[in-house]
Amino acid sequence: MGPNKLIQSSKKPLYMFGILVSIFAAIGYTVCFAMGDENRSSGILIVQFSPLLAALITKLVLQKNLYGMGWRLGKIRYLSSAYVLAFFIAALSAVLVWVFGFADLLINPFAKEVKAGINQSFGLAISSDMVILLTLIVINGTIGLFIAFAAIGEELGWRGLLVPELYKHFSFTKTALISGIIWAIYHFPLVIGLVADRLEIIAWPMLVSLLIASIGLSVISAWYRLKSGSVWPVILFHAALNIHNQGFFQNITVKNSEISNYVSGEYGLMLAVVTSLVAVWFWRKRNELPCN
Repeated sequence: MGPNKLIQSSKKPLYMFGILVSIFAAIGYTVCFAMGDENRSSGILIVQFSPLLAALITKLVLQKNLYGMGWRLGKIRYLSSAYVLAFFIAALSAVLVWVFGFADLLINPFAKEVKAGINQSFGLAISSDMVILLTLIVINGTIGLFIAFAAIGEELGWRGLLVPELYKHFSFTKTALISGIIWAIYHFPLVIGLVADRLEIIAWPMLVSLLIASIGLSVISAWYRLKSGSVWPVILFHAALNIHNQGFFQNITVKNSEISNYVSGEYGLMLAVVTSLVAVWFWRKRNELPCN
């Protein structure tokens, strides 16, 4: 079910947000890549919070307030299901990579490192590798979410402002597609200038995977945003997906061939495939969404 075409709404918020986020992200990437390694973290932080800053300015200039960004917490069922879904996507992607032999599962070195870290931070001496890994999953799923706070900077822009504004003019399908393409392009410089260079691989296959994954994730995120009326389930989903991927599954997955880096990890093809399959399920539920 698409938006009500009888309700006319200005596209000024879309234009202003698009221009501002482009400017702020360009500044962040300039700091990241042109001002030395010591400024890289600062540059990435600017990039990550560009959507939030652009959204706040757009709202304050055109609307004179910050209403309509989904500030209310929303129902627990949306928060909890988004949280669980993030772990499911990250876990299934990693397991399929191991099962099909695109990369290997290697627990011991990472478990040893985590044991030392937990002992130092919490004073706990844990001998079992499986217990230590389960403990890490719990820590990532609670304390770790605060480490992935950059999800707030992105989601309050993309899903707080962009998705509701797009949905005033387009169907759910077009809203998810447009926001997904924008989200992917926003990450392209990061993949080209940092990730591919660090992994010493060709960038374009990762860009294709990123585009597919971004559209799939945007279908899921847009559905949660519009169905719940809240941006917090999407923030939780984004943060949990990042922390489980980056803080756990990528650390127990090791390269065994030249294609490992193209298939595994947060920019790998397997995550794109799994995300797309989940996205189809959400897309089929689009008729449950409110009509604007």
